[in-house]
Amino acid sequence: MKIIKRIALLLMLVFTLNACADDDSPSKSPSTFVLVHGAWQASFVWDKLKADLEKEGHKVVKIELLGHGEDQTPVSEITFDGYVAQVTAAIEALNTPVILVGHSLGGAIVTQAASKVPKSIDKLVYVAGFIPKSGSSVFEYSGMDEGTSIPSALEFSEDGSTVTIAHPEVNMREIFCQYSSDEDIHLLVEKLRPEPVTAAGTPLNYSAETYAGISNKYYVFTTKDQAISYPFQQQMAKEANITNTYEIEAGHSPFLSKPDELVQIFNTILEK
Repeated sequence: MKIIKRIALLLMLVFTLNACADDDSPSKSPSTFVLVHGAWQASFVWDKLKADLEKEGHKVVKIELLGHGEDQTPVSEITFDGYVAQVTAAIEALNTPVILVGHSLGGAIVTQAASKVPKSIDKLVYVAGFIPKSGSSVFEYSGMDEGTSIPSALEFSEDGSTVTIAHPEVNMREIFCQYSSDEDIHLLVEKLRPEPVTAAGTPLNYSAETYAGISNKYYVFTTKDQAISYPFQQQMAKEANITNTYEIEAGHSPFLSKPDELVQIFNTILEK
Protein backbone atom coordinates (compact mmCIF):
# COMPACT_ATOMS: atom_id res chain seq x y z
CA MET A 1 0.00 0.00 0.00
CA LYS A 2 2.84 2.40 0.88
CA ILE A 3 4.48 1.62 -2.46
CA ILE A 4 1.26 2.45 -4.34
CA LYS A 5 0.94 5.77 -2.49
CA ARG A 6 4.54 6.65 -3.30
CA ILE A 7 3.97 5.87 -6.99
CA ALA A 8 0.80 8.00 -6.97
CA LEU A 9 2.64 10.89 -5.35
CA LEU A 10 5.48 10.56 -7.86
CA LEU A 11 3.06 10.66 -10.79
CA MET A 12 1.34 13.72 -9.36
CA LEU A 13 4.71 15.43 -9.00
CA VAL A 14 5.63 14.65 -12.63
CA PHE A 15 2.29 15.97 -13.93
CA THR A 16 2.64 19.12 -11.82
CA LEU A 17 6.14 19.81 -13.08
CA ASN A 18 5.06 19.29 -16.69
CA ALA A 19 2.12 21.62 -16.22
CA CYS A 20 4.38 24.29 -14.75
CA ALA A 21 6.80 23.87 -17.59
CA ASP A 22 3.99 24.41 -20.10
CA ASP A 23 2.66 27.46 -18.25
CA ASP A 24 6.06 29.06 -17.85
CA SER A 25 7.42 28.19 -21.28
CA PRO A 26 9.28 31.22 -22.57
CA SER A 27 7.76 33.06 -25.52
CA LYS A 28 9.76 33.77 -28.64
CA SER A 29 12.39 36.34 -27.77
CA PRO A 30 11.72 39.82 -29.17
CA SER A 31 13.73 41.20 -32.07
CA THR A 32 15.04 44.68 -32.81
CA PHE A 33 13.95 46.22 -36.11
CA VAL A 34 15.60 49.16 -37.85
CA LEU A 35 13.35 50.57 -40.59
CA VAL A 36 14.64 52.76 -43.45
CA HIS A 37 12.13 54.58 -45.65
CA GLY A 38 12.39 55.52 -49.31
CA ALA A 39 12.35 58.65 -51.45
CA TRP A 40 9.54 61.23 -51.14
CA GLN A 41 8.50 59.65 -47.86
CA ALA A 42 9.71 59.80 -44.26
CA SER A 43 9.75 57.72 -41.11
CA PHE A 44 6.02 58.32 -40.46
CA VAL A 45 5.15 55.76 -43.16
CA TRP A 46 6.26 52.99 -40.79
CA ASP A 47 3.92 54.03 -37.95
CA LYS A 48 1.29 51.32 -38.53
CA LEU A 49 3.91 48.60 -38.86
CA LYS A 50 5.82 49.87 -35.83
CA ALA A 51 2.71 49.79 -33.66
CA ASP A 52 1.90 46.21 -34.71
CA LEU A 53 5.44 44.96 -34.14
CA GLU A 54 5.66 46.64 -30.74
CA LYS A 55 2.41 44.97 -29.70
CA GLU A 56 4.23 41.68 -30.25
CA GLY A 57 7.06 42.80 -27.98
CA HIS A 58 9.62 43.84 -30.57
CA LYS A 59 11.76 46.97 -30.42
CA VAL A 60 11.41 49.21 -33.48
CA VAL A 61 13.67 52.07 -34.55
CA LYS A 62 12.58 54.27 -37.46
CA ILE A 63 15.29 56.20 -39.32
CA GLU A 64 14.37 59.72 -40.46
CA LEU A 65 16.71 60.29 -43.39
CA LEU A 66 18.37 63.68 -43.65
CA GLY A 67 16.17 66.21 -45.41
CA HIS A 68 13.02 64.13 -44.98
CA GLY A 69 10.05 64.47 -42.67
CA GLU A 70 10.86 66.91 -39.89
CA ASP A 71 14.62 67.00 -40.55
CA GLN A 72 15.78 70.39 -41.81
CA THR A 73 19.28 69.53 -43.04
CA PRO A 74 20.06 71.75 -46.07
CA VAL A 75 20.04 69.95 -49.42
CA SER A 76 23.65 70.99 -50.01
CA GLU A 77 24.73 68.95 -46.98
CA ILE A 78 22.87 65.75 -47.87
CA THR A 79 24.79 62.80 -49.28
CA PHE A 80 24.23 59.12 -49.79
CA ASP A 81 27.09 58.38 -47.39
CA GLY A 82 25.34 60.58 -44.86
CA TYR A 83 22.25 58.38 -45.09
CA VAL A 84 24.37 55.27 -44.60
CA ALA A 85 26.13 56.84 -41.62
CA GLN A 86 22.74 57.51 -40.00
CA VAL A 87 21.78 53.86 -40.30
CA THR A 88 25.08 52.40 -39.13
CA ALA A 89 25.19 54.79 -36.16
CA ALA A 90 21.69 53.73 -35.12
CA ILE A 91 22.60 50.05 -35.40
CA GLU A 92 25.81 50.41 -33.41
CA ALA A 93 23.99 52.36 -30.69
CA LEU A 94 21.57 49.47 -30.20
CA ASN A 95 24.43 47.08 -29.41
CA THR A 96 22.46 44.02 -30.56
CA PRO A 97 21.94 42.22 -33.88
CA VAL A 98 19.07 43.82 -35.80
CA ILE A 99 16.48 43.09 -38.45
CA LEU A 100 17.42 45.78 -40.98
CA VAL A 101 14.60 46.71 -43.36
CA GLY A 102 14.89 48.96 -46.40
CA HIS A 103 12.15 50.23 -48.72
CA SER A 104 12.73 51.63 -52.21
CA LEU A 105 15.71 54.05 -51.97
CA GLY A 106 16.14 52.65 -48.47
CA GLY A 107 17.01 49.32 -50.05
CA ALA A 108 20.19 50.81 -51.49
CA ILE A 109 21.00 52.46 -48.16
CA VAL A 110 20.63 49.25 -46.14
CA THR A 111 22.68 47.36 -48.73
CA GLN A 112 25.69 49.58 -48.11
CA ALA A 113 25.03 49.95 -44.39
CA ALA A 114 24.78 46.20 -43.85
CA SER A 115 28.06 45.73 -45.68
CA LYS A 116 29.72 48.12 -43.22
CA VAL A 117 28.42 46.39 -40.08
CA PRO A 118 27.71 42.80 -41.21
CA LYS A 119 28.16 41.27 -37.75
CA SER A 120 25.33 43.45 -36.44
CA ILE A 121 22.85 42.21 -39.04
CA ASP A 122 20.63 39.35 -37.94
CA LYS A 123 18.43 39.58 -41.03
CA LEU A 124 18.42 41.94 -44.02
CA VAL A 125 14.95 42.56 -45.47
CA TYR A 126 13.97 44.44 -48.62
CA VAL A 127 10.42 45.69 -49.14
CA ALA A 128 10.29 46.69 -52.82
CA GLY A 129 13.83 47.94 -52.28
CA PHE A 130 16.59 48.83 -54.70
CA ILE A 131 19.72 46.67 -54.59
CA PRO A 132 22.25 48.41 -56.84
CA LYS A 133 25.53 46.64 -57.36
CA SER A 134 28.59 48.45 -56.05
CA GLY A 135 29.49 51.11 -58.62
CA SER A 136 25.85 51.79 -59.61
CA SER A 137 23.33 54.29 -58.26
CA VAL A 138 19.62 54.24 -57.54
CA PHE A 139 18.98 56.57 -60.48
CA GLU A 140 20.83 54.18 -62.80
CA TYR A 141 18.82 51.22 -61.56
CA SER A 142 15.53 53.08 -61.82
CA GLY A 143 16.42 53.85 -65.43
CA MET A 144 16.85 50.12 -66.08
CA ASP A 145 13.30 49.38 -64.96
CA GLU A 146 11.10 49.28 -68.06
CA GLY A 147 7.94 48.96 -65.97
CA THR A 148 8.30 51.99 -63.70
CA SER A 149 5.93 54.97 -63.97
CA ILE A 150 8.14 57.31 -61.95
CA PRO A 151 9.90 59.17 -64.83
CA SER A 152 6.63 60.60 -66.12
CA ALA A 153 5.86 62.06 -62.68
CA LEU A 154 9.19 63.75 -61.94
CA GLU A 155 9.53 67.51 -61.59
CA PHE A 156 13.05 68.91 -61.09
CA SER A 157 13.90 72.18 -59.38
CA GLU A 158 15.36 75.02 -61.45
CA ASP A 159 18.88 74.36 -60.18
CA GLY A 160 18.52 70.59 -60.55
CA SER A 161 19.38 69.92 -56.92
CA THR A 162 16.03 68.36 -56.02
CA VAL A 163 13.24 66.45 -57.69
CA THR A 164 9.65 66.09 -56.57
CA ILE A 165 6.46 64.37 -57.71
CA ALA A 166 4.20 66.42 -59.97
CA HIS A 167 0.45 66.31 -59.34
CA PRO A 168 0.97 64.41 -56.08
CA GLU A 169 -2.76 64.06 -55.33
CA VAL A 170 -2.97 61.75 -58.34
CA ASN A 171 0.50 60.27 -58.60
CA MET A 172 0.88 59.35 -54.94
CA ARG A 173 -2.12 57.08 -55.27
CA GLU A 174 -1.47 55.70 -58.74
CA ILE A 175 2.29 55.18 -58.44
CA PHE A 176 3.24 54.99 -54.76
CA CYS A 177 0.31 53.83 -52.72
CA GLN A 178 -2.38 51.88 -54.53
CA TYR A 179 -5.09 50.35 -52.34
CA SER A 180 -4.50 52.94 -49.61
CA SER A 181 -7.10 55.01 -47.82
CA ASP A 182 -7.78 58.66 -48.62
CA GLU A 183 -6.26 59.47 -45.24
CA ASP A 184 -2.98 57.78 -46.16
CA ILE A 185 -2.81 59.57 -49.50
CA HIS A 186 -3.54 62.91 -47.86
CA LEU A 187 -0.72 62.30 -45.38
CA LEU A 188 1.76 61.44 -48.16
CA VAL A 189 0.81 64.57 -50.10
CA GLU A 190 0.90 66.79 -47.03
CA LYS A 191 4.35 65.58 -45.98
CA LEU A 192 5.87 65.38 -49.47
CA ARG A 193 9.24 67.11 -49.71
CA PRO A 194 11.57 67.44 -52.71
CA GLU A 195 14.13 64.65 -52.92
CA PRO A 196 17.85 65.56 -53.02
CA VAL A 197 19.22 64.45 -56.40
CA THR A 198 22.85 63.93 -55.35
CA ALA A 199 22.16 61.10 -52.91
CA ALA A 200 20.10 59.00 -55.31
CA GLY A 201 22.61 59.66 -58.07
CA THR A 202 25.65 58.55 -56.04
CA PRO A 203 27.09 55.14 -56.98
CA LEU A 204 27.19 52.67 -54.10
CA ASN A 205 30.58 51.62 -52.82
CA TYR A 206 30.61 48.41 -50.79
CA SER A 207 32.38 45.07 -50.65
CA ALA A 208 30.51 42.56 -52.80
CA GLU A 209 32.22 39.79 -50.85
CA THR A 210 31.06 41.15 -47.51
CA TYR A 211 27.53 41.62 -48.81
CA ALA A 212 27.45 38.08 -50.16
CA GLY A 213 28.52 36.85 -46.72
CA ILE A 214 25.31 38.18 -45.14
CA SER A 215 23.34 34.96 -45.45
CA ASN A 216 19.95 35.93 -44.01
CA LYS A 217 18.54 38.09 -46.81
CA TYR A 218 14.87 38.37 -47.69
CA TYR A 219 12.84 40.22 -50.33
CA VAL A 220 9.16 41.18 -50.14
CA PHE A 221 7.80 41.70 -53.66
CA THR A 222 4.96 44.16 -54.22
CA THR A 223 3.24 42.64 -57.23
CA LYS A 224 1.13 45.68 -58.25
CA ASP A 225 3.99 48.16 -57.93
CA GLN A 226 4.15 51.05 -60.40
CA ALA A 227 7.25 52.67 -58.87
CA ILE A 228 9.59 49.66 -59.00
CA SER A 229 7.99 47.04 -61.19
CA TYR A 230 7.49 43.50 -59.95
CA PRO A 231 9.70 41.99 -62.73
CA PHE A 232 12.52 44.40 -61.89
CA GLN A 233 12.24 43.58 -58.20
CA GLN A 234 12.58 39.91 -59.13
CA GLN A 235 15.61 40.70 -61.27
CA MET A 236 17.37 42.55 -58.45
CA ALA A 237 16.63 39.80 -55.92
CA LYS A 238 18.01 37.20 -58.33
CA GLU A 239 21.17 39.23 -58.95
CA ALA A 240 21.66 39.53 -55.18
CA ASN A 241 21.16 35.77 -54.75
CA ILE A 242 18.15 36.29 -52.48
CA THR A 243 16.12 33.09 -52.52
CA ASN A 244 13.90 33.79 -49.50
CA THR A 245 11.16 35.81 -51.17
CA TYR A 246 7.55 36.73 -50.39
CA GLU A 247 4.75 38.51 -52.22
CA ILE A 248 2.10 41.06 -51.35
CA GLU A 249 -0.59 41.99 -53.85
CA ALA A 250 -0.07 45.68 -53.24
CA GLY A 251 1.48 48.82 -54.64
CA HIS A 252 4.76 50.38 -53.64
CA SER A 253 3.91 51.09 -49.99
CA PRO A 254 2.39 47.97 -48.38
CA PHE A 255 3.21 49.23 -44.87
CA LEU A 256 0.44 51.78 -45.45
CA SER A 257 -2.05 49.79 -47.53
CA LYS A 258 -1.59 46.30 -46.07
CA PRO A 259 0.37 46.54 -42.80
CA ASP A 260 -1.21 43.43 -41.26
CA GLU A 261 -0.14 41.32 -44.21
CA LEU A 262 3.38 42.72 -44.05
CA VAL A 263 3.62 41.96 -40.33
CA GLN A 264 2.58 38.37 -41.03
CA ILE A 265 5.43 38.08 -43.53
CA PHE A 266 7.86 39.57 -41.02
CA ASN A 267 6.72 37.01 -38.44
CA THR A 268 7.38 34.23 -40.94
CA ILE A 269 10.85 35.66 -41.58
CA LEU A 270 11.57 35.74 -37.84
CA GLU A 271 10.90 32.02 -37.62
CA LYS A 272 13.57 31.19 -40.20
